[in-house]
Amino acid sequence: MMALLRLVFEHLTFFRVRTVLMLITVILGFATFAVLGALRFSLNSGSGSVAERRLIVGHEAGLMQTLPMAFRSKLAGIEGAGTISHATWMGTYFREQRNMMMSFAVDGEAWLRTHPDLIVDAKDRAAFLRDRRSILVARPLAEKFGWKVGQVVPLKSVMFAPPAGENAWPFIMTGTFVTDDTGGGRNYIIAHYDYFNENRVLFKDSVGTFVIMPKPNVDPNRLAGAIDAAFAQSAAPTSTSSDRAFHSEFFEQFGNVVRMIQVIIAVTFTSLILVVASGMTLAMRQRRTDLGVLRVLGFSNGRIYFLVAGQVAAIVFGGALLGLALGTVFNRWIVARMPEFLPNISLPVPVLTEALAIAAFVTLVTAALPAWLALRVKPAEAFSAEPA
Repeated sequence: MMALLRLVFEHLTFFRVRTVLMLITVILGFATFAVLGALRFSLNSGSGSVAERRLIVGHEAGLMQTLPMAFRSKLAGIEGAGTISHATWMGTYFREQRNMMMSFAVDGEAWLRTHPDLIVDAKDRAAFLRDRRSILVARPLAEKFGWKVGQVVPLKSVMFAPPAGENAWPFIMTGTFVTDDTGGGRNYIIAHYDYFNENRVLFKDSVGTFVIMPKPNVDPNRLAGAIDAAFAQSAAPTSTSSDRAFHSEFFEQFGNVVRMIQVIIAVTFTSLILVVASGMTLAMRQRRTDLGVLRVLGFSNGRIYFLVAGQVAAIVFGGALLGLALGTVFNRWIVARMPEFLPNISLPVPVLTEALAIAAFVTLVTAALPAWLALRVKPAEAFSAEPA
């Protein structure tokens, strides 16, 4: 076996430039998959059960319409509804509008209960709940802008004027949070709704969405139907969906992003297969004499196939590992630069598993034609053939 593996390596190094070019093609293909595959996984809200159970209640007409805060008491009376929180978009930015970021006014204590995937230090949590002017900030946002715990963070809003006598909303950052959401989690800021509502003029006593965590053993889909039925005849009919479905629908407003990502990935790997298959096919034609010698030495069909498939596997899996590593580094770099726009994507285990499965599939498909050509070589033909 070691002699066969050494032969595989020698065949790969015979046409060094071609091998390197094929390897670069594979690296770029899998780096693209690492970036887009992780983003697709995040847009689908990962695989966590919390996002599947948590319900988002919004206005039937869309996110541009608000819901009365008075709905909260009626929601609490619906059978199966557990903890009820809410979120109101504040439209804030730091210093310049290009530093726009997601920020929500929430019921702090209820929000933390409906978001068990939010990881907050106990000290930071207590400080946040004590002070109405406080905010909790996603750690990547705080790191990008250099905010420290206890610092006053002046945030301006594109819609809501700051309190009287202030140039901006003077929030105090009392802590940071991260999330164990398998989809990476979004980077945003949460502030206290009471402070925000008291000091704004527009849309007082209304919220953007309600967030509900159903009681244990309650079917979220059934509860969602009951909520929408309860408000069907109200002045503000509702549309309720799971957190995962809500985010999927939100991103579909900008086009079917997930489908576009899938198309790009499919085109990338189709091109990769064609490039590597053509390169390996040419290599088999150029090395017919060598293959004929191996036949004379008694190499079986199985060993000839292993020789060809081994070369393809070395290129594909070697390039896949390097490409996935490159894509992971790029993901971390781009998130650190633009945390206000991107979730904390890296390389989730499901995406890594999918990449390895794709690498195995690409190896089998790519090796088919060059292996078939190699198996057809007969010693007499090989010695009499002109070099390709």
